[in-house]
Amino acid sequence: MMESAPIPSVKAIDLFPDSIVTEWTIAGKEISFEKGALISTHRISTEIALIIKSGIANAYQLHVDGKECILGLVSPGEFTDVFNIFDSKESDVLCRALTDVTVTAVPKKRIKEAVKQNTNLATELLGYFSKQYKDVINILSHVAYGKVEERLIFLMEKLADPYSADSNWQPIPSVITHKDIAGMIASTRETVTALIGKLINSGILRQHENRLWIRVK
Repeated sequence: MMESAPIPSVKAIDLFPDSIVTEWTIAGKEISFEKGALISTHRISTEIALIIKSGIANAYQLHVDGKECILGLVSPGEFTDVFNIFDSKESDVLCRALTDVTVTAVPKKRIKEAVKQNTNLATELLGYFSKQYKDVINILSHVAYGKVEERLIFLMEKLADPYSADSNWQPIPSVITHKDIAGMIASTRETVTALIGKLINSGILRQHENRLWIRVK
């Protein structure tokens, strides 16, 4: 029996009309960030939103003790922080470049205007935000109560790329190292390496085309 491929999660920007997104991309200012840099609008303007044009970043929240709570990857065609577009307060979501990253800056005002003029878009965004909120609650419960192996599996699921799925397998970006993963789950590189080997043997992960893949349900 052939397994059906999982349905990729929807990007917030996919909810906007293609013509508007194209206009933003053409008119917006391009800004580059080197690998490891914090992607932020603080030095530019708090009234703009950033869309990843090339490269990969990870979105996370930083706890007071220095631990990172990973919210997921941000890939080309995604906002670095879609929630902050509609919030006047400073965002507590951080975004770090895992590779060299180029973004397009778009005034928040233009995005808000597009939403105000399209009630269907506004409704779809509410549904998107609701799902994201539930995902964050799930993430926090794993960080607070999960064992290291459980946190690793959960993180792999968050980092996996559903748009490059092969049947029920999704790849983990090759730019992410065992050391990176260890920092994301508050563990050590040695522990992560050992657990990855265990998960490969148990069939949860596989090594293919020089990168890790995770089986999704």
